[in-house]
Amino acid sequence: MSPAAVHVTRVDPNDTDAFDEWFEVLRETDRERWPEGPGWQRVERLAKALDKDGPSEHQCLVARREERVVGIADVELFRRENHHVANLDVRVLPEFERGGIGSALVDVAEQIAAGTGCTELAGMDETPVHPGYVDRAGPFARRLGFEPAHRMVGRRFALPLDAAHEEALRRHPKASPEGYTLLTFEGRWPDESIADRCELGRRMSTDVPMGELVLDEEVWDEDRIRALEAFLEAQNRAKMITAAREDSSGHVVAFTELVVPRGAPESAWQHDTLVMREHRGHGLGFAMKVANLLAVTARHPAVRWINTWNAEENWPMIAVNDEMGFEVVSHSVIWLRKIVPAREP
Repeated sequence: MSPAAVHVTRVDPNDTDAFDEWFEVLRETDRERWPEGPGWQRVERLAKALDKDGPSEHQCLVARREERVVGIADVELFRRENHHVANLDVRVLPEFERGGIGSALVDVAEQIAAGTGCTELAGMDETPVHPGYVDRAGPFARRLGFEPAHRMVGRRFALPLDAAHEEALRRHPKASPEGYTLLTFEGRWPDESIADRCELGRRMSTDVPMGELVLDEEVWDEDRIRALEAFLEAQNRAKMITAAREDSSGHVVAFTELVVPRGAPESAWQHDTLVMREHRGHGLGFAMKVANLLAVTARHPAVRWINTWNAEENWPMIAVNDEMGFEVVSHSVIWLRKIVPAREP
């Protein structure tokens, strides 16, 4: 008997029941990979789906077989730069894998992406290192013609700190870099250094290792930064930031960010970290991350681990994380496939 047909449709995020069906598959597949973690919170993904002004648009897809939702996808399309690529996250309930559901979701996502002018599809496969987990996403990507374009390693820092570890971090010679002042704050970026933050945003798009991915240089202004801050609030997330200001010039030349979901504060997430190329070699990455870690533990004592990812070739930042005490928990691949234009009849 042939399997029942798969029907893929878009989800209206304003339809509570429809979005809940979509989110339940996301949560269940998250739980399979990370059974000990809270995973995505509903408010976080709903804010993505509802966002109309941010740098990217998220379209939610569901795949049904005999009226049951058995798979989902999130299609991310970029509004400002990188119009050539669409990011894709595909999830299929384990008992329905290898039944054409993931392929059907990718096909519809590709149609959506091609309709906006995209020429590439990208998607990330995260494989935990805990025993017994089998990577099924990688073989699936290869079967569909995706090729690896960028490799990353996930790391985790366990909290709370014991007294000896905290004291060692505070007293580390690199924790107080000479010629720079560390500034730590939560939420809103200070008005007086907003121009420096814009330049740091631009440099994040040009100075960070990205493997074989080809991405555009980004244009940052105050509106973009304030919109991102508002978006984090819509997600019910707090952000702790530590920046390094060069004493001689008065300019902020490096920063790091940690995000804490208020609805699931046990798991914090590293966002951007950047030290401008001309200011590397002074221990700023280590100093900022230690200061930010200590600030998060003081402000958000419920945090039990901090999650971060690094490109495999980003040895300076990997060295910082290793020195602080992060441990490897996953390996990730960003897969890429060219979109083949439809032939004219």
